[in-house]
Amino acid sequence: MHGYNTDVTGFENSLRPLLESHHQKALVLGTGGAAKAIHFVLEKLGIIFLEVSRNPISGRQISYEQLTPALLEHYMLLINTTPVGMYPNEQDCPPLPYEGLTPIITCLTWYITRPKRCFFKRSGAGAVIKNGADMLVIQAEESWRIWNA
Repeated sequence: MHGYNTDVTGFENSLRPLLESHHQKALVLGTGGAAKAIHFVLEKLGIIFLEVSRNPISGRQISYEQLTPALLEHYMLLINTTPVGMYPNEQDCPPLPYEGLTPIITCLTWYITRPKRCFFKRSGAGAVIKNGADMLVIQAEESWRIWNA
């Protein structure tokens, strides 16, 4: 038996073209299964990360309440792996200090593909944003390659 995971390929190939020298550290919003694939890619690329959770449990996690504009200055990648902002609650936003986002911060999201969603509207004011659409295409292509090889 063999197991395959296209999440890693999809995220890595979606992230790589965006990376610049200042992308040394990342904040990963969420701690679920999608976050695990993100961790794998970030570790592979040598990017230090910190998880943000509603209920932090370890030294690698902080709460949303601990996020400040000053903290954002040290993390140039912000990766949302939560379903916050998805149907039917599309107007919901992760509780972030959006005023602390700058043009050199890159915001990516795992699930959300529509730029009209709250996360994009609020992040786009001061940061580079990227939705999850091409990641889904990359995952589909990888699945096709796996099953038709």
